[in-house]
Formats: sequence, C-alpha cells, structure tokens
Amino acid sequence: MDPDPSGTPSPLRTAKRAWAAVPPGATHHLVLQDDVLLCAGFAAHLADAVRARPRHAVALYSNWNSPQNSYLVRRAAAAGSAWAPLSPAEWTPTQGLVLPAERAGELAAYLAPISDDIRDDDEMVALFCADRGLPVVAAVPHLVDHEDTPSLAGHPGSFHATVYAGGRRLGPGHWRTYDDRERGTFAVELIDSRCFLRLFREGEPVEHPFGWYWADWSSLIGLDPRRILAALPRRDLPAYARELWAAAYILGADAGERAGPGADWILHRAIASWVASGLSAADRTRLDERSSAALTGLGVEAVERGRAAARPRLEELVRA
Repeated sequence: MDPDPSGTPSPLRTAKRAWAAVPPGATHHLVLQDDVLLCAGFAAHLADAVRARPRHAVALYSNWNSPQNSYLVRRAAAAGSAWAPLSPAEWTPTQGLVLPAERAGELAAYLAPISDDIRDDDEMVALFCADRGLPVVAAVPHLVDHEDTPSLAGHPGSFHATVYAGGRRLGPGHWRTYDDRERGTFAVELIDSRCFLRLFREGEPVEHPFGWYWADWSSLIGLDPRRILAALPRRDLPAYARELWAAAYILGADAGERAGPGADWILHRAIASWVASGLSAADRTRLDERSSAALTGLGVEAVERGRAAARPRLEELVRA
C-alpha cells in the first residue's frame, strides 16, 4: 500500500516498497501496478516467458503510442518474434515488470534515496537498467493491459497495450521465438492521422514531439515514397487510410521475413491498436466497428506489401 496515500501522488513512492518486497528464495520478482488487467492464463504464460528470458528485465506491457517502444513491439509482431528489445532511451514500462530477484533487490536500493517528488518510477527504472547493463525486453503479446482510468502520475490521454494477449492462447514454444537483429535506426509513428519517422539520435530527448514526415524522408531509410503509394489497393482511400498504409508498409519493410511462424492475430492486434491510438479524434468518429476492422485489414495488407518489397533489396545486399 502507498505509505502516504494523502500525499502528493507519486508512483515512485510505492514502487520503492514493491521492489524491496522480494521473498526469500525467489528467483524472480514481479511488480504489477494496481490499474492493470491480466490476460487469461496469466500465471502459466508468465512462468513460460520468464523461463525463456531468465536474465532479462521482462516488461509485460508497452503503451500503444509511446515514441519508440510501441514501434519496436509492432516490429517484433510483424517479424513473428515473441520478444521486442526495448529502447534504452525511453522509460521502462513498469505496469508489469519482472526482474531476477537479485536485480530487484539492487533496484530497490537504487530507488531508495531518490526523492518521491520525482514521481516517475519508469524513468528511474530505465536509468537503473542502463547503469547495470540489464537488457529490457517486452513480451509479445503483452500479458497485461491498462485499465482506462485516470493516471496517478497525471499524464493525459488514454493508455492501452500495444498488443494485448487478452483471452487468446499461445502456441507451444511461443516464447522461444526471437528475432535477434539489432534494434534499428528509426521508429514509425502515427500521430493525429499522419505518419512520421523518428530517427534515433543519441542524446535527443525521446519525448520531443517533432517527427519527420514519412513522404519527405523515407528515402533516408531506403524506401521510395512513390512506390509505397503506388502499392495502394485503391486510389480513393481517405487521407488517414493512406497514412496508415504508409506506416504499416514501412513497418513490413523494416521487419522483413518472419523469424518464426508467429500468429496472424498478434500482428492484427498490433495494427488495430495503431488505428485506435494513431488516428485523430475527428477521424475516429468516422469509423464504426466494421470500417475500423477494414482499416486494420488494410494495415495488415500493407505490412505484407512492405515485407515483399524488402526482399529484393535484401537479396541485392547479400549479392553485394
């Protein structure tokens, strides 16, 4: 419980106590925030996931429109990977987080002297993991979602998982599938119905709101914007659908071939959350359940078109 519930709201204040509560003999320590929903079969999925990544920090959630991590999770979903390596520059998702027990104790000691006025435990956890060289990966799909309730930390907006497992079953061996390529040099964002590229540059604040419009800068990542638009299945699509197409096409080209068999529903949910979080409020009001599903299907098709477009480019690089 919060030791000072009437004080200034501070997730960090309670996080200190939660990370220090490691039971004797435990191999790993899980901390869940109180406003999360657990997927069906949570305990079994969690045990299997931790067995597959016993020495990592395992995040069970990422926010559906975070600047870098949400894209890295979608990239993993498109690649058929059960794991997404998260950004060392962005806050670590702490809605559901597992650490090896020894590391959890170290984190508790690390957090203890930090003033509760800092409030944001997720940024302090990110600093700890970077300082200790502890890699952070997100489970794909996520095992927890965020309830649609006001944030204690006071952040505005709606917060949900990038790709939530919900009640779906995972195939045997799911957590052993991993795309071990490097994190990449960019992220794709869909903000207010427009697609942007976010180029990773060392020292740049991850929260900055300035993206690079995809059509102007996609050549920097080896993609011709004219070819992306030429691949559209129809020319009469509304602007927001064309922007989603561009975002998902670039995602597919970046993800390339699947690392494993994956599951189609995982990619479908990753695109559906992009539709829900990335469109402007005005455009969202134009969608009903049927048209939203159709838009998600368009995004999934764009991923496959982008994936196919990447093959000749990769084959050319191999020959070179």
